Amino acid sequence: MKIEAKIRKFKAEDINKILEIEKQAFPKTVFSKVTFLNYADNFPDTFIVVESNKNIVGYIIFDLTGHIHSTAVKQSYRRKGFGKMLFMHALRCAKKGLWLEVRSRNRGAIEFYKRLGMKIVGKIPKYYRDDDALIMRLGNSIPPRAGKTNNF
Repeated sequence: MKIEAKIRKFKAEDINKILEIEKQAFPKTVFSKVTFLNYADNFPDTFIVVESNKNIVGYIIFDLTGHIHSTAVKQSYRRKGFGKMLFMHALRCAKKGLWLEVRSRNRGAIEFYKRLGMKIVGKIPKYYRDDDALIMRLGNSIPPRAGKTNNF
């Protein structure tokens, strides 16, 4: 079955749908409306949404150094290729590769990123207060903090 999807830049009127996805994906650490609007101001070309049947089902925010600041897909649309579409779009834009921080206990996300070819290259203790962050990378992008972490 072919996935009907459209990738496009975030628009201000998308904010409530993005907040719904955010609350579902990260209930303990939800970004605020102001945070997302700041991302939109700072990364107007790389705050991307994916739509299916005119519904926003996911988003990714990244910069051209390859740092993925945030990404999430609506729970009912996971494992259908939307996260991979967003990731591959970001990879095409950030020529040297991608990197991100992920909760060390988020096994589902870690496995997803590994399937996309990312490797764990470092760790930031207590990055999320109650959990460490693993730094994952694909390609030659170099996380600025990589030298300041406990590299594996």
